[in-house]
Amino acid sequence: MNTKRLVSSALTVVAGLGCLIFVVRPTVVSGASMMPTLHDKDVLIASPLAKQLFQPARGDLVIICLSASLLCGFNFSDDTQYVKRIVAVPGDTVRYGGCDIFVSTAAGENVRDTQPTIACREGGDLKEVVLPAGMFFVAGDNRRNSRDSRVFGPVSKSQIHATVLAQMRLTWTP
Repeated sequence: MNTKRLVSSALTVVAGLGCLIFVVRPTVVSGASMMPTLHDKDVLIASPLAKQLFQPARGDLVIICLSASLLCGFNFSDDTQYVKRIVAVPGDTVRYGGCDIFVSTAAGENVRDTQPTIACREGGDLKEVVLPAGMFFVAGDNRRNSRDSRVFGPVSKSQIHATVLAQMRLTWTP
């Protein structure tokens, strides 16, 4: 094999790995916390670069990492990595209890949740938090079956690992 071809092949591999690390990354959904939007075993295409280019926004699907590990996002069995929806952004006031989440903007406008969720009638004493700069409140669409900001609190922008760009549902019928 000649040197030019070897260098070209090496650069192609490095560029491909760089693309997988920084631009797009496939992720497989594990669990039912995002139903009906996402199902167990759905394949997501997520971008770590998107959160650097755009401020995360209410309604975005994101992959969050609760651990400080540099390998977060590469260890698919890591139970500190979650796919969630941003329901409140910095400056918002969030009142939550049981399955209920109520959001008011800094301007005092009530935000209506328009995303599809699984019905849940569990109430509870409402807790309130005002999100400081750089903090986000995330929740699963299946509120009854979701470990999210109602449990572990708001997440920082640095804990948002990637923004979901696309989803694929692969089905097989014998």
